[in-house]
Amino acid sequence: MSVPESKDPAGGGGLPPPEPLPYDGVASVAVGTALWGIAAVVMLFFLDDLRTDGHLWWLATAVCGFGLGLVGLWVVVRRRRRLRAATAAAEPAAG
Repeated sequence: MSVPESKDPAGGGGLPPPEPLPYDGVASVAVGTALWGIAAVVMLFFLDDLRTDGHLWWLATAVCGFGLGLVGLWVVVRRRRRLRAATAAAEPAAG
């Protein structure tokens, strides 16, 4: 039984690469970051209960999610700026 050879996705032949989506992701990351922050603040009110039940790691998870969300927000905002700059630079050349 022979296995058919697969085409190199970066090489010749085959379908052209798909166009990037116009969505920049800033809203999704911002909402997710805000939800992690809200969860962390709410859990602060239940700190004693979390500690008693052995679920203090929930607070740590929310704080880490918020922190990583801030990093992600920085990344997607930079990406959006670059996409807008590339679009603005391409428009005068096309016109």
